Amino acid sequence: MSQALFPAWRPSADGRAVLATVSHRLQEARPSDAPSLQLRRADQWHITLCFVGESAGPVAAPALLDAFAEAATRIPPHRVTLERLVYWRHSGAVVALPSPCPALQALCDASHDAVRRAGIAPMERTTRPHVTLAFLERGLPPQPWLDTVDCGADVLDVDAFELLFNPGGRYDALGAWPLTGAALPAPPRQDALF
Repeated sequence: MSQALFPAWRPSADGRAVLATVSHRLQEARPSDAPSLQLRRADQWHITLCFVGESAGPVAAPALLDAFAEAATRIPPHRVTLERLVYWRHSGAVVALPSPCPALQALCDASHDAVRRAGIAPMERTTRPHVTLAFLERGLPPQPWLDTVDCGADVLDVDAFELLFNPGGRYDALGAWPLTGAALPAPPRQDALF
């Protein structure tokens, strides 16, 4: 049976406390007539950086591990805050979206590029990093009550990432890398291109 293989950021104990507060607020904000929530456990909270694909077992090619190690040297540790909660109809997921963070997106992009450098065609690029907190039924109409949930201003420290394998119901780490990069380079200015 094949299972998911992907690089991801998982929160520290402090980060889990921040997410637990938001999860509690989510539960309190749910109207009594709203669809029931299927909450994710704290050990399941993560941000998928990209999706490698399905694997027959918990084994990763050395080239992939080396590529992730190199990617970690290019991205600095950084902090993110949560901006809001949204419901995604196609999956039924209730997700916490971080405020825009160039370093987090650069980590997603570097992970995707690392998979390609290892000679693997990644199945999916992450263009909107998120933490899945719960699930509702798929295909529901918009859930405006989610807009009332205060995500707070607490920060989540993103200082490492892992390669995770999902054998079903849990995530096993096949490797972990601290972020050791310097500041991200400034994006090119449009006027400098001409």
